[in-house]
Amino acid sequence: MLTKLQQKRLINALAVVSSIFILSGCGATLANMPAPVENISPQITRIDNACLSQVTERENAIRDSHSPAQFIALANQSMRCLQGVRFYPNHPDNQQGMQLHALAVVNYVKGGDVETAQKQLDAFKVRFVQQDLVFDDYTSFIDTATALLDPNLSARQLAMLNINPNLKSELSRVRQWSL
Repeated sequence: MLTKLQQKRLINALAVVSSIFILSGCGATLANMPAPVENISPQITRIDNACLSQVTERENAIRDSHSPAQFIALANQSMRCLQGVRFYPNHPDNQQGMQLHALAVVNYVKGGDVETAQKQLDAFKVRFVQQDLVFDDYTSFIDTATALLDPNLSARQLAMLNINPNLKSELSRVRQWSL
């Protein structure tokens, strides 16, 4: 513990040091000062419209296809459209980015590449933190993909997921018969 004399000396020393900093700052010119942080706007990288059009065309072309190779090619092309783009909730292409990434996951599943689908689902969760897509029936993309890709879900975990009831009953049936 400091004595009163040591406390006074410490306070005086701090006062001298702070006054030196204040006085030395007075001589600075505005030309040498960096720009305020709030005036610096980040460069926003957008999704390439040509790439997005190609994905849409390919998706329409293979809609009735049963070719795993075409599904994988569509998934790969969807992921290429997202390369180099950093998304955040207010990014102008955030929704499209989520849809492209989800399209890739679904097409990896359709193409039979379950391992890559799982990796891309994990990447989706990292890229779009605390965000999800909702299908027309108000079910969750993340929950649906998790149900499809994780064979180790218990019946209770499966029941807790926000997925289509028909899918839920089919997955329950398949898991029951695989025991």
